[in-house]
Amino acid sequence: MQKRNIVLIGMPSSGKTTIGQPLAKTLNMGFIDTDRIIMEKEKRLLRDIVNHDGLEKFLEIQQSTLMSLNVDNHVISTGGSVVYNEAAMEHLKRNSIVVYLKLEFDEIKKRLSSGRRLARDSNKSFEDVYKERVPLYEKYADVTIDCSSKNVQSIVAEIKNVYESMIKGI
Repeated sequence: MQKRNIVLIGMPSSGKTTIGQPLAKTLNMGFIDTDRIIMEKEKRLLRDIVNHDGLEKFLEIQQSTLMSLNVDNHVISTGGSVVYNEAAMEHLKRNSIVVYLKLEFDEIKKRLSSGRRLARDSNKSFEDVYKERVPLYEKYADVTIDCSSKNVQSIVAEIKNVYESMIKGI
């Protein structure tokens, strides 16, 4: 089966939505932000789901949302915690090229707004979560794009070139 979607994974503030929207436009694809779908479905913010229902419940909601996605010719921006859902990742990988937007810890930390929370256990620091997730991002990624010191246009162009090469089988 030809992989017709592009799934963007990475830490919060790695640029999944910021890159995803212009990438979709450049490739004439649809764009989906899975965090937005979850918030619309649940009618509350992601942090409120985690704070009120707990991380496990949030991950269940995320998995259910992702497993119900059945799209073609889309760029899909996922939440940073998507890699905790093995079944959802396998579902996405069936017809998608998974692109890991990689940034070093210090750059992510700098970008992450102080009011933003991530889906994590309260006993884990941001650095703990980063160290836990990076191997999972690397495990699921078909392609890793180092986004350090690059602007949106150059990252979009890099992903576009890789995607076009992959679908042509080059």
